[in-house]
Amino acid sequence: MNISEVKAALGKRVRFRDDRLFCDGDYILTGCIIRRSERGTFFYQAEIQDLRQQNSVSIVDLDKLTRKEKDS
Repeated sequence: MNISEVKAALGKRVRFRDDRLFCDGDYILTGCIIRRSERGTFFYQAEIQDLRQQNSVSIVDLDKLTRKEKDS
């Protein structure tokens, strides 16, 4: 997902996939964070809420998310 898609996807289902962590599942996109690296470049992260554990949120790379077409 890129930053231009975030506003439309907030509060909706997204798919988080990270092969390195063996993680693949549906979450709710609850926020977007902009940060500055030690080198001075900016990057984006996403805050996602687990559908099974409502009190659990994770901060992940925005590019590991894809927007689901239907919010089912």
